[in-house]
Amino acid sequence: MSAWCAGREPVVSRHVTSAPRDPASSSPFGDDDGSPDPGVTDALAAFERGEGGSADVLAALAASRLLVPVVPVPDEVPDEAPEDAGEDRTPPRTSGGHADMAAVLTTGRDGRRGLLAFTCLDTMHRWDAGARPSPVPTRSAAEAALADGADALVIDLAGPVMFSIDAPELRSLASGWRPLGTWAGAGSAESRRAEHSDGEQRTARPVRRVRAAGGRLRRLLRGRRR
Repeated sequence: MSAWCAGREPVVSRHVTSAPRDPASSSPFGDDDGSPDPGVTDALAAFERGEGGSADVLAALAASRLLVPVVPVPDEVPDEAPEDAGEDRTPPRTSGGHADMAAVLTTGRDGRRGLLAFTCLDTMHRWDAGARPSPVPTRSAAEAALADGADALVIDLAGPVMFSIDAPELRSLASGWRPLGTWAGAGSAESRRAEHSDGEQRTARPVRRVRAAGGRLRRLLRGRRR
């Protein structure tokens, strides 16, 4: 079992599915239709089969974009909702009905926090059919994760192949790292099997936190809306 778990829905759930889904036309990804990057898809599939290593996935992701789900969160909603909050809980509205934008964090059983991102609309909708996709370069997603204090960038949480970018790889991507040709694909079959067996031993809690976007991600999103 993975270190991260999709669960059913975040605790604060009703307004999570109310955001518009159309990407801003001012974005460099304004024409992005949400399709997956074939290189990323192939690398993830090979990783899942045990035929490719995490280095191959990182190499593909470094040259690609990700969809960061953003949701409107009223100011009155706490950073972390009570554990016993039900799925039918209706969040309070701010004066005038305006809501801030939020990124979604998941917390693993080991206490680590991961910023959610997805490779395409299909994988994002497996997690939440109403979340708004914000297409950004993988480097920007890594920068946002670090700026928000996340320990990892969790990609395609609901599958079909979940992948987690942890430190120091997360910091490397945020600094603009690109793989050398000799490094992509490196790693023995034994090391790749170790990666998969290590992931199978981990367990995690469901997603349980919706947090307001940090400064770097907030500026990125505001820039897209202009």
